[in-house]
Order: sequence, then C-alpha cells, then structure tokens
Amino acid sequence: MAAPRQRLAQAGLVAVALLAGCGSSPAPPHGGALRLALPLVPQQLDPARAPDLPSLNVSHELYAGLTRFSGSGVVPDLASSWDVERDGLVWTFHLRKGLRWSDDRPITAQDVRRSWLRALAPGTKAPFAGPMLGIVKGARGYHATGRGDVGVQAVDDRTLRVTLQHPIPWLDQLVAHPIAFPVSTRNAYSGPFRLASRSPSRLVLERNFYYWNVHKVKPAKLVLTAEAKGADAILPRGTAAPGLPWIETARPPSGPGWTALPTLSVHLLWLITHRPALADPVVRADVASIVGDSGLDVLVPDAMPGRSTITAGLVPTVPARSTGQNLTLGYTTQDPEGEATALQLSRDLARRGFSVTPRAFASLPALVAAPGLDLVLLGWSAKVFDEYNIFDLFPCGSAFNVAHWCDPSYDALMRRTVRTLNPSARHRLEQQLLDKLRRSVPAVPVSGQTESVHLSPGVRGFSWSPIGFYELDGMTRS
Repeated sequence: MAAPRQRLAQAGLVAVALLAGCGSSPAPPHGGALRLALPLVPQQLDPARAPDLPSLNVSHELYAGLTRFSGSGVVPDLASSWDVERDGLVWTFHLRKGLRWSDDRPITAQDVRRSWLRALAPGTKAPFAGPMLGIVKGARGYHATGRGDVGVQAVDDRTLRVTLQHPIPWLDQLVAHPIAFPVSTRNAYSGPFRLASRSPSRLVLERNFYYWNVHKVKPAKLVLTAEAKGADAILPRGTAAPGLPWIETARPPSGPGWTALPTLSVHLLWLITHRPALADPVVRADVASIVGDSGLDVLVPDAMPGRSTITAGLVPTVPARSTGQNLTLGYTTQDPEGEATALQLSRDLARRGFSVTPRAFASLPALVAAPGLDLVLLGWSAKVFDEYNIFDLFPCGSAFNVAHWCDPSYDALMRRTVRTLNPSARHRLEQQLLDKLRRSVPAVPVSGQTESVHLSPGVRGFSWSPIGFYELDGMTRS
C-alpha cells in the first residue's frame, strides 16, 4: 500500500506578482553593475550542455530549476513545494503560480518535461544527463537510444510527477543541478538574470524582471570576464563539476582579501588492491596509518551534513607493522599540487620502510588507464549533500572504483542505504559503511579541499554552497 503523502517543502519566499500577458513587470530594485572575474569565460551557456563548473554556474544564473542549492541543502525555486509518495518512488513537484520566461511567456510543467527529455536525448550530448537524471524510470534506456517511456509526467501546467527506478532521498537535490533546468525554445531565460551580450572574452548579464523572485536580485548588471585586474570580485577558480573524479586545477590563492570556502571535495590516495604489493589489508592499513592519522574519518568532508553522526564513536584501527614494499604512485601534472603531494607521500612512506616511485601523467584519463600503478592520487567531488555519494565510489561494479576493491556485503548495505529516506536511519547505515572502508582501506584521504573568493572593499552579498554553486543575485557594492 502506498505510503501517506509527505509534504517536504513549502515556499518560504514571497513570490513576485507579474501582470500576465501585458508585458509589464515589477519595479526593479536599486543596484548597479558589478565586474566579476571567472577562471574562464564560458562558451556554452545551455544548462544541458555546459561542460564545466564555470559554465554551469553562469547557466545557473540565467536559468532556474525546480529547486536551488542554498548552503547545505536546497530551497524551493520554480517549485513552491513537493510531495514524496510510495516510500520515495514517486515525487510530485508543484510549480509556482504565474511563472514567466524573460519574454513574458508562461513557464509550465510541460516545459520541464520537454527539457528533461531533450537533456536525455543522445543527440544533445549532455555530459551530466546520466549521473543526474539517470535515476528516473526509463531514463537510462532513453539516454542510450532516444526511445521508450520516461517516468516524468506533466499532470497539468503546474504539476510535474516523477517516477524513479527505485526510491532515493535526494531527488530534490538532483533537480537543483542545471541539467534539470527547463530551457526555452525561444532563447528566453527563467533565472535571476538574462543574457544581454556576449563575446569570446566577455559576458554581460542583466536583471531578469520576470524572475519570480526578482526583488531579491540586487545587481542591475553583471560583467563576467577572465581578467582579474580591476574586478569587483574574483570568483572561485575550480573548473571540475560535482559528481565526477576531481583533481586540483588551480593553486589556492592566498593573501589579503581572499576568503576560503568549504567544499565537498576530498583528495584521495587510492590503494590498488589487486596489485600484489597491496593485496594484504594489513599492508594497506600500514600505508593508511602513515598517510593520515585519522584513518578514513575525513573521507566525509567537514561541510557534509551528518558528518558528526557518521564519524561518532569510530575506534581508530591500529595496523600490525607490515614488511616494506616497493610501490609506484601515479599522479597527473594537471594537478598543480600533484608532484609536491606525491613527493611528500613518498618521503613519509620511505621513513617506514616503503620504497615509492612517483610517476607523472599528462592527463586524468591517462592516469586512470595506466597499468602497473600501486597508488593513485585522485579525488572526488560530491554531487549531493549526503555521504552516500562518496561511499558510492566503492561498490564492486562502480566505474570509479580505482582500487578494484570488492566486498558484496558492502554493496548490499549500499542498496539499503539509498532506499532509506529518514536521515538519521540513513546516517546509521552510513556509519557501518565507513567502518567497512576503514577496515579494508581501499583509499586514504590525503586532504579536504577548499575554494577561494576575493571581494574588493565594499563588495558583499556573495553566497556559496559547498556543492560548488554560487549565487550572484545578492551581491552589491556599499
């Protein structure tokens, strides 16, 4: 029998009244222009096709989703609320009344459905369609072939019903990723800003008066370039999108005016368990004790909700002293800290009898495909605010399981965890998952990662979510 309907969210924000069909809009709030420096100027602003974090962040300012990342979770955006039925299998999103594109046409649930099918269509070549929308019933088949039924239904203009392959607790987070944003067929925008002009080196965004929450939007104009000199703010420099393998691509800046920002990225040293040198978990535990005093506790980033619950009461494991081994450690030169980290790890391990030979690779794919490595430096950036997304690296069949470690009991516990909607109950299961990883040691956290932002004097209102998305609509100069 279906579970009772559970109302998960109600709009906590005041909607802006738009006069439908007459082209009028509310009086704009006061605000000037801001000049912001990006790590690169995006050439692709389609939220379905955006390939990197700067492109996703700019499309996130031009388009709105059903929900929007805010701090350590999501808030309602185009959807004012949503219901979860059948123990998490069916989600129903209720769109706000009076939503309009920037050309004053209505935004409907049909727009959302059409845009999801477009993102999943093979010809769109959307890089994140599979990871973000693949949980929808029929989505994987449609993504591969362009045919078949997909579990997304526009019940009416303001109601979208989504049926999943199996229950998950965080569909409200997945639909906050730009891949799930509705896209107009007429070059119109639904987010806080609209595109005013563009060139290969510069984007100009202006306030979208038809955004449902336009009174929150403070800048009248944003000028986005890659030139830091004279900028009102230098935005985070990372380019890797959440939900994929991660390496540091820019050295963290330091000095006056820079602020460190939390992330959900963790830098990992993978121990290739099928290699003879590391097949014994005692040897892996010895490596772990050298690399990090806290074992795998920091596999869960500080900014992740539930971390204190999951890591509470874990007893540090004390490995038996193993015989030193000859190991080969791979890293990529795309990581500016990769060589320094590899050399430091080599020195630390050498003091305990291991002999480590670092090997540099020109690219991430070359590193992952290289044979003969015992250790690999490769991190991960979570796509949802739940530890499960990091633990999902380690099942037997995971394409990202660099260690080639396999424990069927771990996989069975993962299947229970992803179907557990109650956060407290899910965190208790995740504590068991963390304990299994600490005992088997397929990977060791090397460090947690931060991003950085630089604000000029008088500039304020920048908002950051550790998932990797920032907000520019509240920025202003005093």
